[in-house]
Amino acid sequence: METSPRFSVILIALALVVTVCAQGEADPATTSTRVTIPATTTTAPLVTTTAEEERCPDAFCVVYHIQPEAKWSDGTPVTASDFVYTHEVLVDPLNEAAVGVGHDLITGSEIIDDKTVLFSFSEVYGPWQTLFEVVLPRHVLAGADSGIPFGLALTTTSGPFVLHEWVPGDRIILERNLRYWPVDDPLSGSPLGDVDEIHFVFPDSVRNMLRDLEDGEIDLINPRPLDWIVDEVGAMEGVTHDLGPGPFWEHIDFNHDDPLLSQKWVREAISLAIDREALLEGTVRTIDPEASSLDSSIWMANSLNYQPNFVDGYDPEMAEQVLVDHFCERGDDDVYSCRGRRMSFVWATTLGDEFRETHFELAREALEAIGVELVGDFMTPSELFSSEVFFGGPDVWQIINFSWKAAADPHLGNSTYFCEGAAPSGFGALNVNRYCNPDVDSLVHSTNGQADQAERVRTYNEADAAYLEDLALIPLYQKPAFLAWNAELTGPELNISRSTDLWNVAAWFGKEIVVIALDSEPESLNPIMPHDTSTAMVLAAMLSGAFGIDPTLEFRPVLIESAETFVSDS
Repeated sequence: METSPRFSVILIALALVVTVCAQGEADPATTSTRVTIPATTTTAPLVTTTAEEERCPDAFCVVYHIQPEAKWSDGTPVTASDFVYTHEVLVDPLNEAAVGVGHDLITGSEIIDDKTVLFSFSEVYGPWQTLFEVVLPRHVLAGADSGIPFGLALTTTSGPFVLHEWVPGDRIILERNLRYWPVDDPLSGSPLGDVDEIHFVFPDSVRNMLRDLEDGEIDLINPRPLDWIVDEVGAMEGVTHDLGPGPFWEHIDFNHDDPLLSQKWVREAISLAIDREALLEGTVRTIDPEASSLDSSIWMANSLNYQPNFVDGYDPEMAEQVLVDHFCERGDDDVYSCRGRRMSFVWATTLGDEFRETHFELAREALEAIGVELVGDFMTPSELFSSEVFFGGPDVWQIINFSWKAAADPHLGNSTYFCEGAAPSGFGALNVNRYCNPDVDSLVHSTNGQADQAERVRTYNEADAAYLEDLALIPLYQKPAFLAWNAELTGPELNISRSTDLWNVAAWFGKEIVVIALDSEPESLNPIMPHDTSTAMVLAAMLSGAFGIDPTLEFRPVLIESAETFVSDS
């Protein structure tokens, strides 16, 4: 599978992430606001004070109501104590696996009863739905002599499958969790299926993977959707496939520290000259004819929160007129000079990527027609995403083309919009293009302090609209995601979120044993460490969290039946 450039800097992002609006202890409020998130994730109307609300000792609280029937695969109930234990693991400084983003704001917890737990926070934390992506079994893991024995966590699970065997270099075998408690699959709402075992295998080549899929030895694959792979699968008998917009989105960034590119009219001229439809036809539509342009820098088109905020005004004649109107003059080399500088820009991107080579060639031809020169600088990914280049100033690159990886909740990418932060350039940790708009900065900062999810979505879209109206960058499209499976199976469906394409595996029908190909063997199955796609696929079939994410990128309750947030009036 393709590695995202955002993955290349995600460790930087996590290491440099800025805690927003850190506050001292808040005075307990006498009244507060309650928002209930029921199974539909629709925000309920405000209601009166409850006993749980009166227990909230700090600026913000979340109460989780755990599914009454939820249990571990050994029959032990999933309880409030498991949630508290998971939080303790995620903030334990002695635990090298601690990844407690957001958990560091939790100031305390209270077990109200076995199925109800309250967490208090020093400040409002908008992305609270992301806090318990997995929940760990205290009764199995607590008190281990040598760290946390994660192997035990995988043989005692709360998801539809449990680890049976891992044969290194050969396969990982999961068996159905016979004590899986829901009546229907929590995310899809479909009846539970009839798959008894999942076998993950690791083909040594894509060719072998395709051959085994056609021969029926492999039941499901999700390779990188190259055109020849999609064509071969499409010609196979007895094989079904799904092709749609994936999580990686391509874009063109301007270096806003460049004296010319810092001027909106220059960015406008370039944007007007580049035909995004031509870029789509020459790249992604060779794989997915239905692919469309992406018009947001926050949400993917798969998301119910998506709002098209980028206005595509392709008009090459108008593009050149913009230069003329700003007193630029064509030189003898047919390149305009504006304010004493030739309109020549270095375009940096990765070497060996056919789509990005096409982006450059089409943009170069389009800009040459209006008197602007592009000079390509093609580098290996390790070179391009090195700190010196990626966060470099206009003396390193003026325009850059790469992709980010999106998520259901965009909070980990907030620093992309920050004027100040821990990036080597002094901007936000992911602010590669050195763009600064105090209004956008303020809006995105405020999302972390908004507990109401509908309000957060509105704020993000307001920020995105301003960001794109200012032509901070040019969004292009989402790279396609691809899934192919044996037609005897019913149920598989693409899901580009952390829930993975196995998001509804509990509801698959048609085969007792399903063989799934992974592009690589996981190095470990540590459930709380950052992991690759292969690891995520395996864990998704076994582990449950408070919420899962469906294909529309909506959070849906899994281990909980509802959650309530309480915001202090003070």
